[in-house]
Amino acid sequence: MKKSLFALAALGAFATAAQAQSSVTLYGTYDVGIAYLTDVPAVSSATNTSTTALTTVLGSQLAYNESSFATSSWGMRGTEDLGGGMKANFNLESDILTNSGGSHSSGLFRRAAWVSLADAKLGEVFMGRRSNVYVLATGQILPVSGNLAHGWRTVTGSSVGDQISNQVTYATPEIMKTTVAVQYGLNNTTDNGDDGTMFASHLVNKSIKDLTFLAGYNNMKGQRATTAALGGASAANATTSNREGYAVGLKYRVTPAIEVGTGYNHGRNNAGGSAGVSATNQSTGQGIFGVGYQATPKILLGANYAKTTFQAQMVNLQAHYMLSKRTRLYTQLTFTQAAKGNNQVGGTLANSYSPVSCNSSTTLACNTAIAGSSGAGNNPGDANGYIFGMIHTF
Repeated sequence: MKKSLFALAALGAFATAAQAQSSVTLYGTYDVGIAYLTDVPAVSSATNTSTTALTTVLGSQLAYNESSFATSSWGMRGTEDLGGGMKANFNLESDILTNSGGSHSSGLFRRAAWVSLADAKLGEVFMGRRSNVYVLATGQILPVSGNLAHGWRTVTGSSVGDQISNQVTYATPEIMKTTVAVQYGLNNTTDNGDDGTMFASHLVNKSIKDLTFLAGYNNMKGQRATTAALGGASAANATTSNREGYAVGLKYRVTPAIEVGTGYNHGRNNAGGSAGVSATNQSTGQGIFGVGYQATPKILLGANYAKTTFQAQMVNLQAHYMLSKRTRLYTQLTFTQAAKGNNQVGGTLANSYSPVSCNSSTTLACNTAIAGSSGAGNNPGDANGYIFGMIHTF
């Protein structure tokens, strides 16, 4: 009996020790709201991106809107202390479609599904599906931004994707106030070499007081004709064109309450090298500027401006009121101007901004009247959006 009690006590002590060295956190974000849109073109996206005459019927819409600032999602992350400054980490993250209670059509944990091994002195290696490191860096340029303001990446096509499958990432520890990340995404095909693979990198430097320098680059190789039997048709990172983009930016804290950010980014899409695809070369540059003002401990104000080389413009104004550390009310006013003319080669219409952002799963999670969403073809109207929303995190 005593031996059994001693064994039980030892087992309990072992379990307690193991639990103390590991932790799992459940977290989530809800971003819900109502949007009123004006001057939205009532045309399909297929018509909107063609080079033929565009339907110019404009309308307005009152719509349920989600994820305009933060993406509605939930997830689990955990860490285990391996000793000697080493840790094992994991992250699973899924979308929440708050209008229907569903998840994303691309997969339950399409936002994140990775494990990593981290060392305090050597850095961290990630494997699985993870955010594009180009996006992680460039998302820091504007002081008060969110999903809607981040539409600038889609308008220029400078990002090859928000999340990357089959990826391996190495992130350095901070060295002289500088961090660097390098990422490679495999396409898992057997008949086309490295076609469809992606590469991304970023650098963040904070060596000068109150100033942050950010730079990022990413590209994805076009995949030529594939053999379905060999898995080419289902390759995770496949694309029909060669795409690349880069961005540089500066963010400066002027006072404890005021911060400004500015940057330039460029995107290029070259479909000429893919079998069965006519040559279409698109090249778009863009300047962005933003300012954030913490007016009071509970009131945060932001303003953003972006303009492309094809004269597409966006003005985004924001106000946030903190009800608590986890809950806020916010409003966004967004005014857009349509792009002018065609891209350089191939006749494809230049990209325009959207007056609203939403979860990217299906049209039910967005608004069916928004043919001119960010990155779509030339929007024949200068659409505006007025959004009131609430964000709650747990």
